[in-house]
Amino acid sequence: MADLASSLRGLFTENLGYKLIALLLALLLWFDVSTDEISVVEYPVPLHVSVRGSDMIVINELPAEVDVTFTGRGRDLLSLDRDQLLIEKEVRGAENDTLQIGLDPRDVRRPADIEVTPIAVTPSQIVVVTDRFMEKTVTLQPIGAPTAERGFEVVDVVVEPGRVKIRGVTSEVGSIGSLALDLTQIQRVSGPLDLKMEIAIPESLRTVTVTPDSVRIRGRVVELAGDR
Repeated sequence: MADLASSLRGLFTENLGYKLIALLLALLLWFDVSTDEISVVEYPVPLHVSVRGSDMIVINELPAEVDVTFTGRGRDLLSLDRDQLLIEKEVRGAENDTLQIGLDPRDVRRPADIEVTPIAVTPSQIVVVTDRFMEKTVTLQPIGAPTAERGFEVVDVVVEPGRVKIRGVTSEVGSIGSLALDLTQIQRVSGPLDLKMEIAIPESLRTVTVTPDSVRIRGRVVELAGDR
């Protein structure tokens, strides 16, 4: 029994280096054979959608990538690199326009030296909403007034500038006639008023920007007559 155990131990421990090399070569041979077989894999591919026209944009959320099914030899499928793959679509859109855009395997850009074939894209269709950028000048509409310390009031309030430029898509900018400026946020003024205030844009106006994005507010603080 001892001789059998010794023989088995020798089988696994003698010439261990050679046996590891043989095992590695066997694995490499299996890997080489298996990667020559035709296989199918699903792989993420970046998606880029643009609108024809310098003043047009896509205004809805689109997936950054889609899943593409590729077929080819295993060795070529292993060579796929996300940075070398792309689906790029240019669409013709109008103001506040909704488009159904198909994604076809033929749209997939890939290196010419990798012999793989895209056979399906998921999703096969996306919704693209486009709109046009526009710019206009609107007035600032002060709401309320700054408040001073007890016994005082803020007078002769001046907002500079009184008009600003706004830029965004037509569906958001077109109906804006003025922007509100809430002066009641300025409280407990104890001396001459001279500060900058950021112009707040409603969260619903996702594409709108304002130039300048802040205004200067000046005024005087005077004592109330009844408190003298």
